[in-house]
Amino acid sequence: MAGSTTAILATVGIICLMIFMWLATPTEQTLAPTFPNVVILRGMGSDKLDPISFDNNTLPEISAAEAANFNGFYQFDPLFYHKSFDRFVPWEERGKAMVFECSMGCSPHNTSAKDVKLALVHASFDGKRYLWHLVEFRDEDANSPILYARTKFRKAPTYRVPWVTVTPGGDVKPRDLEEVHIITAWDALRFDTPLKWAITVAIVGGIVLWCKTKEKDD
Repeated sequence: MAGSTTAILATVGIICLMIFMWLATPTEQTLAPTFPNVVILRGMGSDKLDPISFDNNTLPEISAAEAANFNGFYQFDPLFYHKSFDRFVPWEERGKAMVFECSMGCSPHNTSAKDVKLALVHASFDGKRYLWHLVEFRDEDANSPILYARTKFRKAPTYRVPWVTVTPGGDVKPRDLEEVHIITAWDALRFDTPLKWAITVAIVGGIVLWCKTKEKDD
């Protein structure tokens, strides 16, 4: 019985480790990587969205309930391609953008169109200001890519940044999307809250207790 329990725990541990590695593997082979392999978008559905086309035309609003479908896991795709991608990021500036495509738990707004892709695009076209966009790419759609939301500008690449609605410009001001944010597996390693410290202590304490119990049984 003890042997079976050990095998089950070891199997669960290996599976958890593999999932964590999938989530947390850096996108760059550097000493100071910017982003992990997977980012998780949360908070969509707390407010309606006012999407625009790539050329700043206003499109019908997305209700809060519909926007909730954008929450989920987005995986880094260095080879991302879509016919309309060049309208948003010109080919000669492709190296300035990083694309994280919807991979699990999320879905595009238009599910009936041909070759629809939902993605988070991080870019800096001037090398000084960085931001994220939530973008939907559609085939045979003159408005594609469609921009749903963006972050505020930052002077350095980061995923810890507030989100706002997109606007066509002019006198229209963006609204803060206070509930929307990106989290990653790296956040589990940030001991910045009492809850994380408590969970860590509980896990370590549980492992120590299990090891001592195992020694007594032997």
